[in-house]
Amino acid sequence: MIAKVTGQKGTQNTRSTQRKPGILRARRALRSIALGGALLLVASHAQAHDLERTQVLLTFARDGSFVLDVANDPSWLKLRLESFPGSFADRVVLWVDGHEVRPTSVEYLPPAETDAAAPLGRHRLRGRFPADAHMLRWYYGLVIDPYPLTVRRADGRVLVEEISGDAWSPTIDVGGQFQLASVNATVSALTIAALLIVPLGIRIATKTRRHETLE
Repeated sequence: MIAKVTGQKGTQNTRSTQRKPGILRARRALRSIALGGALLLVASHAQAHDLERTQVLLTFARDGSFVLDVANDPSWLKLRLESFPGSFADRVVLWVDGHEVRPTSVEYLPPAETDAAAPLGRHRLRGRFPADAHMLRWYYGLVIDPYPLTVRRADGRVLVEEISGDAWSPTIDVGGQFQLASVNATVSALTIAALLIVPLGIRIATKTRRHETLE
């Protein structure tokens, strides 16, 4: 009887030992699946962000005019814009000294052939800042990823800011680079015309008087 009891216990221990590796394998498999899912999620998230490839370049001239190039991956941009009808200018904000400066023109430039390795579509916006502008804050409402904003001032300085995706830029100094027009262009043209006409009028009047005197 003792032998039989001992044999049964041995059988139970053997079965228990055989079950443990199976349980461990199952747990390891679940952990691997969970880890793989997490890595896949991170990779998908990173890949989705990489698709934006945002680049922004703001270039100023001495008279206060600017050219703003906003570049993105063309495929991503097309899909993104389908969710936001309206002008592209409505997706960006140039906030200058407490008020918005709206671009006066917007055009889309498809990827150039020279950018075949990494083609980018870009929107080119033009407008003008007040001559006495001092501070700028920038916002681009379509993106999620961080991206560089490069500002080329009219005085030759270049500023680069890292924007945290769907967020406002820090305050950017735009003051002291524009030249105030001392005389309006129309007034200048009229002044020059007057300077040319007045001597001519004097000559004609003088000749007319001499002719009347001789008669």
